[in-house]
Amino acid sequence: MLDTIAIICGWAAAAVAAYAFWSKTMIPLRAASIAASVLAIVYAGWTRDWPVLAANCATLPLNLFRLNEMRRLIADARSANREELNFDWLKPYMTAVDYEAGSALFEKGDAADAVFVVAEGQISLPEVGVILGPGAMIGEMGLFTANHKRMSAARCMGAVRAFRMPYGEFEQLYYQNPQFGLYLVRLMVRRLESNLGRYSGGRVGTPPAARPTV
Repeated sequence: MLDTIAIICGWAAAAVAAYAFWSKTMIPLRAASIAASVLAIVYAGWTRDWPVLAANCATLPLNLFRLNEMRRLIADARSANREELNFDWLKPYMTAVDYEAGSALFEKGDAADAVFVVAEGQISLPEVGVILGPGAMIGEMGLFTANHKRMSAARCMGAVRAFRMPYGEFEQLYYQNPQFGLYLVRLMVRRLESNLGRYSGGRVGTPPAARPTV
């Protein structure tokens, strides 16, 4: 009887693993991989297949960690839609970069290839007359423009620490989980409302923390 259960677990592990490879989004993929690892551990433990047992014991906690990471990302994005436009929740997925006073993150007309979140210091956008501080996102609009060019320079008013993410990785987060992309689009709409409110004399109701970006 126990041999039969072990064999069933082995075949079930193979079927669930195949589903994980077929899955197009990250959360179902990770959940299926976790289920496959659990079933494979039962099978390998009973049949004393030590290499398979070791491999699945190693991948199980990794998949659990990545699943929790993606769920936390979605939860933080959902929370950001209800609160001020602060993008600190993206920092764990970005690379920290330090800039000296007077240096530029980019110049007007540069090719747009990355998005930034300000961690420390202030950044001036001279062409639009805006100063951005910690928590603000800069550069995401270049991802959506036709020619992918910067519409304004971004210059450091003092020492600045910013977090940078290339557009390729930014898009990957979206493709891995469309739910994250939906929340991101909602945030971008709120940023657009803020810009419209600024240039229409504040007649469009927008959150006070929102700022135009380039």
